Amino acid sequence: MTPAAQIDDVYAMKRKSPPKKSLTRKAASRAASIDADILPTLLGYNIRRAQIVLWRDFARTVADGEIRPGMFSAIALVKANPGIAQVELSTELAIDKASMVGLIDRLEDAGWIVRTRSQEDRRRQGLTLTPAGEKMYRTLKREMLEHEQKFAALYSESERKQLVTLLRRLHDAQP
Repeated sequence: MTPAAQIDDVYAMKRKSPPKKSLTRKAASRAASIDADILPTLLGYNIRRAQIVLWRDFARTVADGEIRPGMFSAIALVKANPGIAQVELSTELAIDKASMVGLIDRLEDAGWIVRTRSQEDRRRQGLTLTPAGEKMYRTLKREMLEHEQKFAALYSESERKQLVTLLRRLHDAQP
């Protein structure tokens, strides 16, 4: 049994009420008639709703829910940039330094990443994938591309490129 399945079993034992069932027709109809006010016009609201859909599918399909998107991103960047410093990784992923240390600790504890102190600058920790990390990366990359394709298929190639361009413009803005 996977760790995720074991956790599910623990939660199932602790659950006091029966699992939630899908909405009844009446409840679904009521939900469809809710006035969302200005929410559908807001960038943040729509981006967050899209992110939730992506997150849920990622959790179901990539590494049986054992890996979070931030972990995959860190592994991919370390793979592409052997010896990258923790601070550079933190900057690229827009993760605060304390959270980055915890993320790297988890990846190191899993045996996928190793920290190496720089000979030139003793304060610098370079990160590289272990052989187990290389193997995990190949598996995760395949699963991530399958996950991504489900959503990319909703758009033409030009629409997808435009969407990515627009999203990059938004996340690169530093107000």
